[in-house]
Amino acid sequence: MQYKQSIKPILRERDILNKPFTVICISRKLTFLFVLPMLICSLFVNATEQKPSIDVSINDTEGKWQVEAKMQTQLSAIAFIKLLDSTPQSCAWMHNCKSVILLKKSSDNTREIQTRIDSPWPFSDRLILTKSVIEFNQNRTEVTVYVSESDLLPSAQDLENSVLVKHPMGTWRVSLVGTQYELSYVGSADADVFIPAFMLKHMLLQSTTKTFENIYALSQKPDEGSQ
Repeated sequence: MQYKQSIKPILRERDILNKPFTVICISRKLTFLFVLPMLICSLFVNATEQKPSIDVSINDTEGKWQVEAKMQTQLSAIAFIKLLDSTPQSCAWMHNCKSVILLKKSSDNTREIQTRIDSPWPFSDRLILTKSVIEFNQNRTEVTVYVSESDLLPSAQDLENSVLVKHPMGTWRVSLVGTQYELSYVGSADADVFIPAFMLKHMLLQSTTKTFENIYALSQKPDEGSQ
């Protein structure tokens, strides 16, 4: 009697193992339990690599909106200037940028450009005319780009369905911090009276964050990194 009771569990286990469908199900469950943690870990690593740590702040100071942003990047000072110089051909890395036109290049380190920014409906495009002065350090490992309002005026055609941004100014800076570079930007312009303040703040925060994310993505490409 005791012998029969002890053999029953063994027989039931053998019966289960002799069923192909049961074996497949067990195998799939074990595989799923093994693969799932690896998949989650892989997704976490990819998300970490694709999303840089960006510090962004937007402040309304005495009728001017001031934007401050910075992040660690692999983009060198020389590569960053090459990126800026390429914007007339493609400004896709600048969030909401529709076009960039080089108006004047008075020297190797001075440029005057016109940037057209796409605004959400029902607002018109924003037109920004700026003058940029580029200053490298002696080893060309660091660079500062001083941006101010251009003395040039837009044409009547350019101003159609557009609003001219008043008193734009800012500073781009690429600094070497240890083995990496830090990209920072501080910029301001007169408050846009046509767009509600809460909406404008959201737009500035989004466009700044997206622009820095795009720059970071470019810095991960072998051809765009430390050149």
